[in-house]
Amino acid sequence: MSSKDLKHELSGSRSSSEEAGSAFDQLLATASRPAWPEGHVIATCIEERHPTLTGRMRVRCEDARGCLHEAWAASLHGLSVRVSDRVLVLKLPHQPDAIVVGVVDGFTHRPETPQSVAHVLEMKRDEALQVNAENGQPLLHIARNQQGPVIRLLQADTQVELPGKLRITAGAIEMRARAGAVRIDASDDVEIVGEAIHLN
Repeated sequence: MSSKDLKHELSGSRSSSEEAGSAFDQLLATASRPAWPEGHVIATCIEERHPTLTGRMRVRCEDARGCLHEAWAASLHGLSVRVSDRVLVLKLPHQPDAIVVGVVDGFTHRPETPQSVAHVLEMKRDEALQVNAENGQPLLHIARNQQGPVIRLLQADTQVELPGKLRITAGAIEMRARAGAVRIDASDDVEIVGEAIHLN
């Protein structure tokens, strides 16, 4: 056997060994973690937001044998979960993903999630916003003057209805009828509270 053939054979066996070692290393690197336990478990949120998927958070728990489990779990809509929160996680049989169904320390005061502005309409000083009915009848007009925004209901008779309680809060409230009487009708007591009550 020539030295050239021997060199080629040695290089071939070395490449095969390297490929085997590389495949073994890859197998170790891609070894799957223990499956997330089925049923309900208490876990800890370690990442509150997935880098690409919405509605998922990374949770970690420890089973009875001391094995750690981590997974990107889906979340029920409306949950406000933060890092280090203890959460209740449900894993249904034959389902690939675990689901965060609640926050365990629910009695802890939690600030409301800030709402994002979906759309902004900018108006210049000489512009106004008007809402019309489908037949072109004007309903609502929003503009501004030197004091601030002015909202006008453009129908002669307007009715405001809601099933629950109406609360109006402001620094000061003024009610004025330009023409006609002011009537207050209640099915229960009418209570007026103030430092001084002036009746004309």
